Amino acid sequence: MKTHTIDRFSLFDTIESGQTFTWIREGTGYVNADLGQVIYVEQRGNTLFYESSSHPVDLVKHFRLEDPLDEIQAEITRQGIIQESIDFAPNLRIVSDPLVPCLISFIGSIQKNIPAIHTLMNNIRKKWGPSYQFREKTYYGFPSLEDLSSASISDFERLNAGYRSKFFVQTVESMISGDITEEQLRAMTYSEAHETLKTLHGVGDKVADCVCLFSLGFLEAFPIDVWIEKVIQDHYPIFQKEGNSYRKKSAIARKYFGQYAGYAQEYLFYYSRCNGAKSSY
Repeated sequence: MKTHTIDRFSLFDTIESGQTFTWIREGTGYVNADLGQVIYVEQRGNTLFYESSSHPVDLVKHFRLEDPLDEIQAEITRQGIIQESIDFAPNLRIVSDPLVPCLISFIGSIQKNIPAIHTLMNNIRKKWGPSYQFREKTYYGFPSLEDLSSASISDFERLNAGYRSKFFVQTVESMISGDITEEQLRAMTYSEAHETLKTLHGVGDKVADCVCLFSLGFLEAFPIDVWIEKVIQDHYPIFQKEGNSYRKKSAIARKYFGQYAGYAQEYLFYYSRCNGAKSSY
């Protein structure tokens, strides 16, 4: 296997923090088959050991290893739970996942827990995705929009996608037709990309923010789910001073934490999920 020396990075915390459904635990490492090949990565101390099935892999890009973590944490740190959250997982980083699996997985996350989301995404991979041979095993990558274009609502329903099935089909149709393209989204500001994503069926504020943060690289995005809502209620009533709507709370959170609000959100989310009561998500 090849190696890459790292500084300030935890593979476990980054992948297990609920921000990605493209990396899957395997043995002492993680596998990703959504990048046009199969990639295996494991961490031993300050070294990543990795192997790919065909072409070179850019771990620096996928795990945002060049993000200035010291600067980020200094900017978002305040007394209280955010400091506790950073101390809990100081080497957690935001991922950079491909758009289509990120978008579909977070549409599929609506009212589903994390294991159920992984199961649904794996079923979609096996049904329509490309297959790869790697280490004497078969892996399935996430299908492209073209691969999904023939999928019907009933096809998705048979995979236990439920009411999300309609959202999947309509979103794929919109993107296939060119109504929204990845190139367009990446050329936009955060606000423009967020509002554009919301024109897709099944994409509300939270899903749009997740895609903005975990795929498009808008580090100011601040997704609010049930865990973050509880954090706001218990620790940040200031986020509600302008009103209780998602839009207003997330705007205040971005102003409060600044350009790296997304990192603050992920530290808070991971800490609260690992230390709080069970929830549906």
